[in-house]
Amino acid sequence: MKTVKVIRTLSIILMVICISVVTSFAGKPEMAPALHIQKVIQENVKYTEDAVKNSSTGFVNVIFAIDESGKIDIKRMSTDNKEIADTVKAQLSKINYKDAKAPFYQLYKITISFKLIG
Repeated sequence: MKTVKVIRTLSIILMVICISVVTSFAGKPEMAPALHIQKVIQENVKYTEDAVKNSSTGFVNVIFAIDESGKIDIKRMSTDNKEIADTVKAQLSKINYKDAKAPFYQLYKITISFKLIG
C-alpha cells in the first residue's frame, strides 16, 4: 500500500516536471504575417509636414504583395486624394520587409487614412 502511494506521488511529480519543461519551450507566440506587415506599415507611413500644411486629408486603399527581396510591390491603389496617394506610395517604396515569413506575392489589402484633428 505504501509503495503504491509512493509510486503515485513520484508519477505526479514527474508529470508536473514534464509539463513545466514542455511549457518553458513554448515561448512567445509569433505574430501572424499579415498583422506583422500591418504593424511595420503603421510604423513607417506617416503624415508628412506638407500634407499637414496643405490640410490634405483622405484615405488610400492599397493592394500589395511582398516580393522576394522584401520590397512592397503595389498592385493597385484607390484614393480620394492624389497628394495623399503619392505620399503613401513614396513611403511604402522605402519599406523593406526583411522578415517576410509570409508567402511571396500573396496579396494584402490595407486602408490608410489621414485626418486632421482640431
